[in-house]
Amino acid sequence: MSKKSSTFAALSMKQIINIQEQYGAELHTRQMMERLAASLSPENEYLLDMEGVEQISRSAADELYNLTHSEIHVDLINLEPFVEKMLSAVTKGRFLPRQHTAGDMPIIHCATIGSVQRQLMAK
Repeated sequence: MSKKSSTFAALSMKQIINIQEQYGAELHTRQMMERLAASLSPENEYLLDMEGVEQISRSAADELYNLTHSEIHVDLINLEPFVEKMLSAVTKGRFLPRQHTAGDMPIIHCATIGSVQRQLMAK
């Protein structure tokens, strides 16, 4: 069997899902990807065809990352440049330490509702 034939045979065993047809050209929410994940079975293999998906939010990309690293066998194909960059940013973010800064705003500790009200009313 030639390399081309074996590649075709492997692809034909996977179910292809056209994401743009099912979810549109812009993936805005984590819930969209959660619905997709809920519709897939770990017993099957999938190719998610991302052709035509021009935008993806960071939260949707994060959920898509979770899906591609789950017990469900999923591969992505035909990634548009922006989607590929967002998925790369999410992947890199998984391995970097998180840094939180408070900025220039002072942190005020309030023990009671009254102290919160006084702080909000202060100029």
